[in-house]
Amino acid sequence: MLSIVEIYKKYRVLVVTARSFCMALFILFSFTTNAQKKSKIEILNANTLEYEEIKGEKVKRLIGDVHLKHDDALMFCDSAYIYSNSNTMDAYGYVRIVQGDSLRMFGDSLKYNGNTKVAILRGDIRLINNDVTLTTHYLDYDRTTNIAYYYGGGTMINRKENNTLTSDEGYYHADSESFYFKKDVVLINPEYRIEADTLNYHSSSEIVHFLGPTTITSKNNFIYTEDGWYNTMSNKSKFYKNAYLFSEEKLIEGDTLYYDRNLGFGEIICNAVITDTVENLILQGDVAHLFELNDSAMITQEAMMMQIMDEDTFYMHADTFIIYRELIRVDSILVDGNFVLYKDSLLMDTVRTMLAYNHVKFYKSDMQGKADSVVYNFSDSTINFYNDPIIWSKENQITAEFIYLLMSENEIDRMYMNKDAFIISKADSLRDNYNQIKGKNMVGYFKGSELHKIDVKQNSETIYYAIDDEGKYIGVNKMSGNDMLIFLKDNEIQTITFIKDPQGEMSPLKDVSPKDVILKGFAWRITERPTDMFDIFIW
Repeated sequence: MLSIVEIYKKYRVLVVTARSFCMALFILFSFTTNAQKKSKIEILNANTLEYEEIKGEKVKRLIGDVHLKHDDALMFCDSAYIYSNSNTMDAYGYVRIVQGDSLRMFGDSLKYNGNTKVAILRGDIRLINNDVTLTTHYLDYDRTTNIAYYYGGGTMINRKENNTLTSDEGYYHADSESFYFKKDVVLINPEYRIEADTLNYHSSSEIVHFLGPTTITSKNNFIYTEDGWYNTMSNKSKFYKNAYLFSEEKLIEGDTLYYDRNLGFGEIICNAVITDTVENLILQGDVAHLFELNDSAMITQEAMMMQIMDEDTFYMHADTFIIYRELIRVDSILVDGNFVLYKDSLLMDTVRTMLAYNHVKFYKSDMQGKADSVVYNFSDSTINFYNDPIIWSKENQITAEFIYLLMSENEIDRMYMNKDAFIISKADSLRDNYNQIKGKNMVGYFKGSELHKIDVKQNSETIYYAIDDEGKYIGVNKMSGNDMLIFLKDNEIQTITFIKDPQGEMSPLKDVSPKDVILKGFAWRITERPTDMFDIFIW
């Protein structure tokens, strides 16, 4: 049997447990009851109070200077019906809702439910929150979530940034001061115009987020994107999906596009493409920069340039490409073959230039080459090769300290080879016999895509293998002089004419040693020649 003390202890535990359980039930019941209890719409003022019976319910009718309150919201109107049983109201005439220090709403009529805290405004509606004003004809506002929804068209005006936005429908989140716009969205600023299907606008940060196909148009450029953001206060933006920018006749594309409108600066990350519609060329790389103020662009990292030349394409690779435009002073102009000087007036001309530097290599079906750096002057159609340049034209290998090409109608017209000019071609595909032309300077003249004349200036030397009509070697011709003129046909030497101090001889093949048929400075660099567009990335 249990002692009296043990029985008392067990009884005390049961009593305490029962009391705790009852207390918990009481607290839960009280909380539930309070949660379910809805505050009533309060009448603060009215010039006239009347009672009407509508559908069997006794309804209060308020007339003249009506003031109402529900929780922390104040409501004003000319007249109202109060339905006490359902805790709802209908208000008419110059309806106003004031909530907190910044949110105000105006309309012609209002239906309000005190239980759900949903306000339905109709008529000429204005929603004002700080510097933002929204106007529409249909607005539903949920005071529980502080979210307003409008449809049937609406206009938002931000006075601070002078932005006007229209859309077919949208949501306004009062807590975060953000808008969500849908269907036929148009944002107009004095500097640009945005058209979109869907976008978010945060009035506090003044940042627009694009959630679908969007265009941004200004006097300087045109932007398209399907995802990204735009800061209307700082004019900085970032675009992601299918984004591109068209500026000064250049199309800029890439996976990620950053743009600062104030600085006129753009940056493209990953798969950057710049298309120059004037010069009909394309620049590709992983990183590109656009400088609108001086109409220039730079592209790096796996960079490549492509230019359409008739039915062929010119491919060039370099560590970095820069394309820019500059104004230069013009002191003279070519008239009827003569330069006319300007004394009393000053002319300015625009020059467009492309720089390619470090590890430049190019490929075209009929010409290939490499150099440390290249300058492409679009104004005078010249391509300049610097620092150990080498060019292959058909069977010819061409080197000099400096080479530049003069283009005409997208074809090479002339090639200038300055200082230590050297042209080598293989005389026989089966033997290591090489035709060679050497001089201080040379000018090569092209017909179509073939070299047909070479003008050699100073210290001219040549070695070429003579053949008969049957294609058999008859000897080696080794000659030198001061100036020399060479004509070619089908990339083979036809005639050589020495202008000054010619000397030389024809020797049978059996009478010459290998060292006798190699000019000083000879270097056959065929292994460096790109065989297709992919080789230009291999230095």
